[in-house]
Amino acid sequence: MNKVRISGKHFEELKKHLFPGDNKEAVALALCGRSLHNEDQTLLVKQIYPIPYDECFERTEDLVHWPTDFINPLLEEASKKGFAILKIHCHPSGYDKFSKIDNESDQELFTSIHAWIDDNLPHGSCVMLPDGCFFGRFFFDDMSQQPIHHFSVAGNEILNWYYTESDNLIESTFQIRNQQAFGQKTVSILNRLKIGIVGCSGTGSPVIEQLKRLGVGEFVLVDPDFIDSVNLNRIVGSTDADSKSKSMKVDVMKEGIDLLGIGTKTICFSKHITNVDVVKELADCDVLFGCVDGAEGRHMLNLISSYYLIPFIDIGVKFDADGMGGINGIFGSVHYVQPFGSSLLSRKQYTIEKLKAEEVKRIDAEEYRRNKYLANVNESNPAVISINMQVAALGVNELLARIHPYRNFDNGDFEVIRVNFAESTTLPEEISDPCLFFVKNAGRGDVSPLLNYAEFSNNVAEVM
Repeated sequence: MNKVRISGKHFEELKKHLFPGDNKEAVALALCGRSLHNEDQTLLVKQIYPIPYDECFERTEDLVHWPTDFINPLLEEASKKGFAILKIHCHPSGYDKFSKIDNESDQELFTSIHAWIDDNLPHGSCVMLPDGCFFGRFFFDDMSQQPIHHFSVAGNEILNWYYTESDNLIESTFQIRNQQAFGQKTVSILNRLKIGIVGCSGTGSPVIEQLKRLGVGEFVLVDPDFIDSVNLNRIVGSTDADSKSKSMKVDVMKEGIDLLGIGTKTICFSKHITNVDVVKELADCDVLFGCVDGAEGRHMLNLISSYYLIPFIDIGVKFDADGMGGINGIFGSVHYVQPFGSSLLSRKQYTIEKLKAEEVKRIDAEEYRRNKYLANVNESNPAVISINMQVAALGVNELLARIHPYRNFDNGDFEVIRVNFAESTTLPEEISDPCLFFVKNAGRGDVSPLLNYAEFSNNVAEVM
């Protein structure tokens, strides 16, 4: 499948430039990172370069003639860093096909691009229509063309446009009530979504339970642990037999999905997120859910979200113990993270010190014990199903609000939802400042080492 992913930031830039209100065609260029996964080729918009209106030779309702020397600096950078070039123009009339003029100009442009960048990889051309949707095609080095099958936008709203027949197998009568609540279009999108969930325990299992019954088409489940008797109070679907046999959490979740019998696909990894094959599979997802307590899992998910332009929902629950066997307070949070925006790090959901301590403990427990300067890594937290279920539901409804905006307020006002159970309050929060640590690599896609993560430096499987 051929895909293009765009951040909400760049989507809004494109709409503003391509539709200034004069009913004339306009054009922009984009440098894109790449993601290769099995047979899928994805272009990830990293930077937009609008062609100034006054620099164009001609602009009318059905053509734009622009100086192609604007592309020269982009060719040099793309050749040096392995980027792709994407041309984006508009059809103000709403014409939803490439015109004869488009075909001629694209043939000339992409012949030149491939002559300059000799990497046997595709570059792309697409059109934005007045309602914001895209269609497009890839050009390969032999100038053969393939349609772009899927466009997605990771912004305040999660937008998707598909140009293939759906191959989901979700049983149709199962979806009637969901269609009544959210409509056929939203249910169809849910059927096509591939959602990665890291952590299949206290908050992860109720997230999976809800999403599978909403008709999500495919899951990627990641958790390295097995079911223990202490998990039985909160892992949906777990049994005493699972704890006695030390069944892996991901396998128990998959069994529950399969038993539902509606055709949902599941890929399971019973290992830590810091594995190349896990990262690459998560990077192919449309949405990520983080249901982990630790810094390392959150950091890795934020990296994947940024490098591969994937919206990311983090779910957290905290019991504030009073040190005397009681509880001072119970808190929950749902963080919506989008590329080129703020991050869990800039929101202080973890620290670099905690991240380092968790890495050392995972890799070398003896070294962790010796180094007293490292941050303390908690072994466990109190957790009960009623609290976890409520916060998990907030996270799932956050996804629904992004693909089917139902709130009376702008989604941009809901980057964080905080719950204080003692005070029975649920408060949204907006965080506008981008995280400079993550922004610099947003849309970079496949690099070596993967995610520029030192631990992956000796393993380049599936990486460009």
